[in-house]
Amino acid sequence: VAKVPIIGIGGVMKAEDALEFFIAGASAVQLGTANFINPQVTTDVIVGIETCLAERNIASLSDIIGALETG
Repeated sequence: VAKVPIIGIGGVMKAEDALEFFIAGASAVQLGTANFINPQVTTDVIVGIETCLAERNIASLSDIIGALETG
C-alpha cells in the first residue's frame, strides 16, 4: 500500500466539514468557493477545529487524522 498524502477538497464550508475529511484520512483541506461567500471562513474553520478538539480533550489535530474505523 502506497503512503501518499490525502487532501480534502470540495464542500468545506465549516469546521465540521474539514473535520470529516481529517477523520477520513486527509492531512490537509482546501477552502475554495467558501472564501467568496465568507472571506473570514479560513479563520472560522481554524477556530472551529480548535474548539472541537479542546471540547473533546484531543491534544492535536494529528490525533484524529485517519481515525475513521471501517468494518
